[in-house]
Amino acid sequence: MRRTFKRTVVLVAAVSVVAVAPVARAEAPPDGCTPVPRAECGTLRVPLVRAHPEQGSVNVAYAVIRRRNTSRPASGTITINPGGPGDSPIALAGMYVQAFGSLLDRFDLLLVDPRGVNRSDPVDCGITGLPPTRDGITRMIGDCGGTLGPRARGYTSAEIADDIDAVRAKLGIERLDLLGESYGTYLMTVYAQRHPSRVRSMVLSSAYPLAFDTWGRTRVRAARRAMELMCERSGGACEGRQVLRDISRLAQRLRERPIPYKVEDENRLLDDTSLAVIVHDLAAGAPEGIGEIPAMVRAALRGDDAPLVETARRVSPMSGSTAKREEQAFNPNQAATVMCNDYPKLWNRRAPVDARLRQFDARRAALSERTFWPFGKKAWTSVSLDLGNACIRWPDGHGPVQPTGGPFPDVPVLVVSGDLDTNTPTEEGRLAARQFRRATVVEVPNVGHVPEKEPSGCVAGIESGFVRNLRVGDTSCLADIPPVPVRSDNRK
Repeated sequence: MRRTFKRTVVLVAAVSVVAVAPVARAEAPPDGCTPVPRAECGTLRVPLVRAHPEQGSVNVAYAVIRRRNTSRPASGTITINPGGPGDSPIALAGMYVQAFGSLLDRFDLLLVDPRGVNRSDPVDCGITGLPPTRDGITRMIGDCGGTLGPRARGYTSAEIADDIDAVRAKLGIERLDLLGESYGTYLMTVYAQRHPSRVRSMVLSSAYPLAFDTWGRTRVRAARRAMELMCERSGGACEGRQVLRDISRLAQRLRERPIPYKVEDENRLLDDTSLAVIVHDLAAGAPEGIGEIPAMVRAALRGDDAPLVETARRVSPMSGSTAKREEQAFNPNQAATVMCNDYPKLWNRRAPVDARLRQFDARRAALSERTFWPFGKKAWTSVSLDLGNACIRWPDGHGPVQPTGGPFPDVPVLVVSGDLDTNTPTEEGRLAARQFRRATVVEVPNVGHVPEKEPSGCVAGIESGFVRNLRVGDTSCLADIPPVPVRSDNRK
């Protein structure tokens, strides 16, 4: 996810922090780290907070999948992060071996579980699922920070990037080819910022810049564009501006008269924020689901709420990688901690919570409602946990601040964006590309978040060719990615 947690219950183990010397050292490899052939697994023990080694340490797990052809030196080492924050690269090893198999003849693959995730000492601050209200979410995240106390400062993108570099150094790897998906693009940019001489190339899939807009204005523009592109390619099944007008009418209705419904035994209300989440997540997940939106909205306007309610029951916030997980390794506790430490804030972090709440409300009140059409600004700024006020109750007002500027390495960079993605839209991908001198943006038609999930292998092939040759090769296969099927509903 670049953004949020699952609504399902996630069980995690408590983190173990013990005092050790600040020098990283190798530990015995865990058994059965991954079923992928040619995998070599291990751990490093590193300081929880490098600037304060007295706070203890944490284990960082890694897996190296060796190239098939070992008769010659490796052409390079690719390291991948699937995003979240909170997702496990090791858990997705099989998927990456399949997607980038052509590279593994000559390249090694390095997967490092971020600290606090899966095999790297899972952190637990009490988050097991999402409350049904935004206020409940802010309080839950604030309680998480209170539970962790000073230990929370160990869960930052900077510390994770330094962990990756510690593994690189232990293994004697000179430089890395970085591949980030969603939040992984943020993490890999931080790595490049902190260790520029150790980067050979970068692929940023579903990218956003370090200084991104936490009001979500780029995303609402992307939502409008996604509806128009989808309908333009639908063969007459829908008309984009009409769909947006219908969404606006339905949002107004739900704001005034929310629909009560249940998820299992939990009572919920389907309001305009719920509608914004549904559209945001279905578009990000394109091609799956987005084609349902026109008919679903039209049905609700006619008084048939069943399709909308059913969608509300099944749509949940996504993690960075939309791939099916091979083990349940996503950790929402780590996700909340990284986001609240790192991401730009819409209030003075050092102010008391009451003052932060007033600052946030005043700044949002100054925004134009029209900017967020067809949704309301309160609804749209609440669609995701990396937007709006999710971290407003985070107790540490003097924690680490992630720099958003360079210098960044002068290396070849490929940015890949889906043209229907509302989560990390192409507009943000272009901003991410501007952080680097030699960046190329490739926009993928008819897909949403993490374009290499599209089944033809076209996008993964373009990315593989870029890593191999350090340039963008033939992209003609993009023209063969089919338009999204749209459920036609021409009734007035």
